[in-house]
Amino acid sequence: MGSEKTGKSIQIKEECIRALKEGRLPPWKVEEETVRLGIVPPDNYKLAAEIRRAFIQSETGENFHHIGLPEKPYKQFFHCRKDGLTFELDAGDEHHLCSFCGSRMEHLERHAPLVANYVGGCEGYYSYAGRVRVQAGLEKTFTNLLVYGTGLGPIGVTRGSFFINKFGGAEVIVSDSGRAARCLCYSFTSEEKRSAAAESIQDFLSELKPAMENVLSEFRGRLGPVEYLPARIEDRFLLYVDFTADFSDFRGHGLISQAVGLAKQRIDAHLQASGIPYEQSVIAQGYDGDLKPSPRNKRGRYVKARIKIPRRDFEDTFHVPAQRFVSFVEIDALGARKLGCPFYSGMGGEIIPAIYKATRVNPHSSLVSSFQTTETRLEGGDLLYEIVLPNLEVGVASTREGLIPPAGRETLRIMGVSTAREFAAAVAVQVLAGEFNLALEITTERLYG
Repeated sequence: MGSEKTGKSIQIKEECIRALKEGRLPPWKVEEETVRLGIVPPDNYKLAAEIRRAFIQSETGENFHHIGLPEKPYKQFFHCRKDGLTFELDAGDEHHLCSFCGSRMEHLERHAPLVANYVGGCEGYYSYAGRVRVQAGLEKTFTNLLVYGTGLGPIGVTRGSFFINKFGGAEVIVSDSGRAARCLCYSFTSEEKRSAAAESIQDFLSELKPAMENVLSEFRGRLGPVEYLPARIEDRFLLYVDFTADFSDFRGHGLISQAVGLAKQRIDAHLQASGIPYEQSVIAQGYDGDLKPSPRNKRGRYVKARIKIPRRDFEDTFHVPAQRFVSFVEIDALGARKLGCPFYSGMGGEIIPAIYKATRVNPHSSLVSSFQTTETRLEGGDLLYEIVLPNLEVGVASTREGLIPPAGRETLRIMGVSTAREFAAAVAVQVLAGEFNLALEITTERLYG
């Protein structure tokens, strides 16, 4: 009996993988397809995950090792009679007491996927979110893996990726390097002393620069322009001295901090030797842009992703006027600005953290990178839709800069990412896919109805 069941599962698995490859089966419908073919729940959930994993492995040539698949990859439902609440628990969670009152909960005979398009993971639940083609700046197809949570975001990214591929792929523009920044600030009692200090520091930079670049050389960093910003607090005259460094493959946050720490010591000594007194000398983290959303933030890597669709093709495919789509995006972006958000942050505010959680890259917090600008317009006979992530900050190499655990490195390999530049492109095109699909869903009134 067991061999018959195994043989049936293998046959269903092979049939579903073929259907996925041929585009006849959406990845989020594998669970119900296996039930239709004769698998009884909850056994269908593990088989569906195995099917998606085998499909991804065949498409990418990379295998799953560290992103494990538990024996019971589904959730169960429990009810607390005292509180009247229904809990959804991972089937591996054996603590069946109510979190509020501590009473034992009643097990309901209901099951569901852990997350949409689940492919593995025991606490960080990994979702497959389609494959998307990038052209122009990079010629590559990325495989999207997210740790998104319980929402339907992975399905939205998958659908958006399908549309992007249908119209020839996304054009992506990525800066060659990313910036790290760290700032000094000096406080003086007069404008004359501040001006003298600024001039003296500028002259001293030629002597200071080789020592700083020696620190940055570990990750092949290059010292960028130094900016001087005067400011005033009551009777204190401030001088911000803002250092930046460019890194082609690394985040560089630790090295710029180390280099500017060295600069502080030497500039302090230089000003004292030059007879230019200051009240205070500090590392001014408030102005270096670290995890701070601002249009003036100089950190990170600039990336733009866009699609161009002939207007007639857009309207024939989606059955919605292109101008109505443009109008919705304008309304949504204006609403974000009315709220006081310096950038429009829509679905990207969920997708980007989901990518960072999946890859475990540095920095683990993706606050800065979650901010984006979104624009769409009609240009000639085409509809243009684009997103810009102005300061995507990331390091994808597991070095002194920060350890990336095995599952994170495996995710990067499966995605097809080996450099920070490729990571930026993959992030941008996934945000583009998710935002484009969401805008379509709302414009065509399919989402809230």
